[in-house]
Order: sequence, then structure tokens, then C-alpha cells
Amino acid sequence: MTRKEYSSDKDRNTAQVVAGWILVGAPLDCSGTNRGEARAPRALRRAGLVGRTGARDAGDVDATIDDPDRDERTGVIGFEQLRRASSEIKSAVAAVMEEAGRPLVVGGDCAVLVGALAAAKERFGRVGLAFVDGHLDFFGGDTSPSGEAADMDLAFVTGRGPEGLVDLGGVTPPIAEPGDVVVMGYRDDPEEEVGGPREADLVDERVQLVGALAIKRGDPERLGRYVAERLEAQAGRFWVHFDVDAFDGEEMSAVTYPLPDGLGFEHTEALLRPLVSSPALVGVSVADFVPDKDPDGRNARRLVELIAGLWSAGE
Repeated sequence: MTRKEYSSDKDRNTAQVVAGWILVGAPLDCSGTNRGEARAPRALRRAGLVGRTGARDAGDVDATIDDPDRDERTGVIGFEQLRRASSEIKSAVAAVMEEAGRPLVVGGDCAVLVGALAAAKERFGRVGLAFVDGHLDFFGGDTSPSGEAADMDLAFVTGRGPEGLVDLGGVTPPIAEPGDVVVMGYRDDPEEEVGGPREADLVDERVQLVGALAIKRGDPERLGRYVAERLEAQAGRFWVHFDVDAFDGEEMSAVTYPLPDGLGFEHTEALLRPLVSSPALVGVSVADFVPDKDPDGRNARRLVELIAGLWSAGE
């Protein structure tokens, strides 16, 4: 890929995204146990993702984590491997952006966001985040019941976590202003550890939270439009992260930690459409699809159909 040179920081921050979408496979499984998310990029390609979206396929990065042990210092499973995998993802996303493309990062689990946002921050400076997820992902190494980085990715990208991850994109975290984050689609986990910290109480109060029930009762498309306009006004540009467990567990069972009372496909499409079609969007990550729980491929096809529909609406 050809490196684009910028004559000044201003040029760097005002450069327009002009090329098409480029698929980056990020088969990262932060549990270190090979439980299935790492096979998602291949499964979604087989379901037609590249052809349906028109994205150019840049292949997969080496994001292997096979250390299931919790690091004593950070409390994060496979921490050193996670740092390496995040750096690989950052490099791949940066290469896409260097040729003025927009990356579609397909995980893997939610920890792919750390490297992807680090690249966006390094490229554009201030970047907002539309975070569509059934969970808040704001635990830390000392509060997460699992030790998985997918419990912590939103905390990491807003600067709460160990060195080597929170500063992957420079001295400051990818999201230096927590008010540049809007979380949509979350709900309380009925299996949240009794007696442990409540995750919602850990979230920075400047992060806006919109629960799944509020989205379903309201106007999802209007919310998506509001978030796109707000993040563009505040940060200039933004990234969309979509964890497939934002869906209701009955609608999409092929996820690691399904939850009830989530979004339907129609809510999700309406919510994401104005975000994906915004000229301020710099990239998208899709995470937590588990092909092993989708033996007939039906869920993969539905997910590809959703993504392809959003891409067509955004053209």
C-alpha cells in the first residue's frame, strides 16, 4: 500500500475519505481458548460478505491469542499476546487509511476495537465512537469476572487500563473525551456476579447510554441520525462498533454471551443506517459472531444481508 504524505497536521486532520471499503479480518479470541469468534471472518466471507458489500478484501491479520492465563500484573488474559494482536490490527487498519480507504474490521471479539481505534486516532486525531453492544464492556482487569479483554474494550479506548493498550495510538487514549462516546443497545446481564461491582456504575458519567428497550420503544433511525450528527459536530469523525450480541438472543443465537431483551434486525438496521451513511464515518468493526453456534449458516447469511443492506443505503 502506498503511504500518503501530509504536509501538516491540519492536512492530516482534514483529509477526506475518498476510497471504498476494505475488509480487514481480525480473528482475535481474547479468551485464549479457541471458543469460536476467530472463525467469524472466514464464515462471513463464505456467506458472501465481500461480494455483497463490494469491499476489497485485505485478508486476515495475525491476531492469535492462545494464552488462557490471567496476567498477574494487569488482570487481563493473555496480556502480552493481546498487545501484539492489537498492534497488528492497528497496523492493518492504518494501512487501509493511508490509502484513504474505510476499513470494515470483522472480528473476532470486541477486543478488536482497541487496535482499530488506535489507528483511527493516530490518523485523524479526535474521533468519536458509536458503540452498539449488548454489554457495556467497561470492566477493568481488577473488576472483570472473566479477565477477558472483551469485558474491557470500551474502558481501554477511553483510557482506563494498562499501558501498552490504552496508549497504543499515542500518549493519549483513542477517545480522550468520553463525551465522544454513545453506547446503544446494552442491557443488564442477569448473570452479573452478585456482590461484585455493577458494570453500569463503572462507566464514565460523560458516556451517553441508551438501552435496548429505549431504542425499541423509540425511533431507532432518528437516534442513529442524532448520534451521527452529534459525533460529527463534536469530534469531526467517528467510528461505529457493532457487537452482534446487541441482537436479542432469540434473533441471533450465534454469539458468545447472548442476552434477552435485545434488538431485532429491523431495529438494528434502522439504527445503523444513518451512522453508516454519514460522511463523517471513518470505519466500522463487527464483532462476536460465533460460527460454531450456526451449523446451517443461517445466522451468517442474515448478518451479511444486514451489512450489505447498510452498505447499499450508504452509497
